Amino acid sequence: MMPSATSELDRRIVAALMIDGRAPWRKIAAALDVPDRTVTRRGTALLESGAVGIHALADPHRTGRGDPFVVTLSCAPAVVWATGATIARRPETVTAYVVSGRAQCLADMWCPEGRQAQLFLHELGATPGVTELEVAPVLRYIQTLTTWDPGILTPAEAEALRVGDPITTWPVFSEPVRLDREDRALLRGLAEDGRRTFEELGRLAGVSEQTAARRVDALRSTGIVTLRAVVDPRVLGLPVAALLRLRIRPPAVETVAGALTASPYVRYAAMVMGEHQIIADVRLPTKDALRHLLTGAEWTEHVEAMESSLILDVLKQSEVLAASLQ
Repeated sequence: MMPSATSELDRRIVAALMIDGRAPWRKIAAALDVPDRTVTRRGTALLESGAVGIHALADPHRTGRGDPFVVTLSCAPAVVWATGATIARRPETVTAYVVSGRAQCLADMWCPEGRQAQLFLHELGATPGVTELEVAPVLRYIQTLTTWDPGILTPAEAEALRVGDPITTWPVFSEPVRLDREDRALLRGLAEDGRRTFEELGRLAGVSEQTAARRVDALRSTGIVTLRAVVDPRVLGLPVAALLRLRIRPPAVETVAGALTASPYVRYAAMVMGEHQIIADVRLPTKDALRHLLTGAEWTEHVEAMESSLILDVLKQSEVLAASLQ
């Protein structure tokens, strides 16, 4: 549920949390030039409302969860939501949407190589309600919640909040790393609440507060763990949600990818194999803005075919289940 009144300050606070989800309220207040008490009150209300939550996500590739796939599913009309909920609850699922159009569910999933045939050919296909299944391996993530900038803060404000170098690529496709018991416990604690104190995290992991701080800083600085502000985009003034599937001439794929990265409306985008080369989740202020994006953006001249759908329901985002599924 969103706060009763979403103000411009609310949007600026959320944008600040998107840069550093663990930033103290006083640091956010200083960056935005707003009184500490006001930021603390409004920021706390946003977190308590569930409109924004701070959650850690480990790099799935480097922590051995396997390779990424975008899975689209067609379902029997009467069971679309129930089928989508079943997919969302699977441990392999990072994000799951119910959308309009011929494929009513979309999921971003991670699966190790040894389980891919079992998952895609047997388990998902046998899910009650699924009538058709398409699996598109992800070649590269163009945009994720970690790198999305909705353009709300000035460059100076963003720089005042940033910790370390900005993350430009996530996840990183490299050799897996091994997390020990303490690091896994810290990750679980941060996944539940990314703003937990180091004292709380230390108790969960059985280490001192200082050790917890040092380990969390190391996990974040290497990009193995990222803290994501999982945001209801309506709070940011972006209530229109759409999913785009783009078929692009191969020489122009990177050009379109670059244009999508630069757009404040593109919340998520992936370069994939299959019939379409790019899948993108866009969030906009109005349907007129969506119409302009689909017909007037310069990158559309490189698009041979486009399928667009409204996102009707978000069942899971960055491994966080919707409240209706918890």
